[in-house]
Parts: sequence; C-alpha cells; structure tokens
Amino acid sequence: MWFKEYISIYKKRGFKALIQEKGWVVALILFLFFLIKGLLWLLIPYLIGKGLLS
Repeated sequence: MWFKEYISIYKKRGFKALIQEKGWVVALILFLFFLIKGLLWLLIPYLIGKGLLS
C-alpha cells in the first residue's frame, strides 16, 4: 500500500526526506487533512448549538 511506503520513509529519514522523495503532494495532503480537521472542530459545535445535530 502506498501509505505504508510513505510512513516507512518518514520513520527512517524524516519529513524532509519524504518531501524530497515524494514531492509536495505529501505536504498538500497533510495541509488539507489538518484544515478539514480544524473546520470540523468548528462546524460540529456550531451545528449542535443551532440544534441540527441533536
């Protein structure tokens, strides 16, 4: 699986080597992951406050 390859590179040589070997796609994926995660932390309490997720 491609994900296991990325993890093994990260564990052996670090984030900088992962970016050099696999390109900026990895950084973009991580950025989008944390962006979506942050937006969900804001969206869920908002929806609960509005009464949409009760």
